[in-house]
Amino acid sequence: GALTSAPYSTSYCASKYGITGYIRCLQEDIDYLGLGGKVMVTSFYPHFINTGLVEGCTVKVPALFPLLEPTWVAAQVVLGIRENREEVVLPRVAGPMLIFRHLMTTRAFRRFCLLLGNDMMKTFRQTRRHDIR
Repeated sequence: GALTSAPYSTSYCASKYGITGYIRCLQEDIDYLGLGGKVMVTSFYPHFINTGLVEGCTVKVPALFPLLEPTWVAAQVVLGIRENREEVVLPRVAGPMLIFRHLMTTRAFRRFCLLLGNDMMKTFRQTRRHDIR
């Protein structure tokens, strides 16, 4: 949601875009103030994580974009922080693919993403009732 948009996920993606903008501006402030080596910010962009949120969804190209296991993602978070990386895109194959966003028209990039399966929420079915009080 923070680096690409996806059908059936408008509010989710919009909230992630907002956080991405905030973090990038914060990194600019940190660098401008000369705090780059003292204060670090690492942002994480995982593909869908295998939790109840995506339960019932179908992954179109699991060889490239599998559902990520929570423990593996947590380990990558720790590693990214230890390596002082500004951004961590998971799975790593997704990072270089984002270059196409700048090489294609917006419509062509959306179609490219659909081919890779970013429409997996269309297969989502609520699997449990949520108790709202």
